[in-house]
Amino acid sequence: MLANSYVVSRVIEQEEFSVESEVRGRLEKELDRLLKPEVIDMIVKISENIPLKSVEDFCFGYIVGDIVVGAFEESRVRYGRDVNLEEMNEALNLVYRRAIEIKGAIKLAMGK
Repeated sequence: MLANSYVVSRVIEQEEFSVESEVRGRLEKELDRLLKPEVIDMIVKISENIPLKSVEDFCFGYIVGDIVVGAFEESRVRYGRDVNLEEMNEALNLVYRRAIEIKGAIKLAMGK
């Protein structure tokens, strides 16, 4: 019985890993969508009525927030629970790995 429960737990871990890879892929695609110039233009327009020191920082924060919310939504839909610390770190790691690309896309869309 103990051996069978070990096998079942290993299969569940493998299934969860593939789902996590799928979630990561969805977050990557969402980030790609957010980096399109027309989407960044929309974010800039949102910021026009808000007194800000830096529109670029606002855009960056908006994009990070969208990715974080996406991680929460994926966790609730797929697992029926809030995102855990490891999953949140993975979502933030995605932003960290692509931070230079994100900032470059913002500057490009803003004509800087």
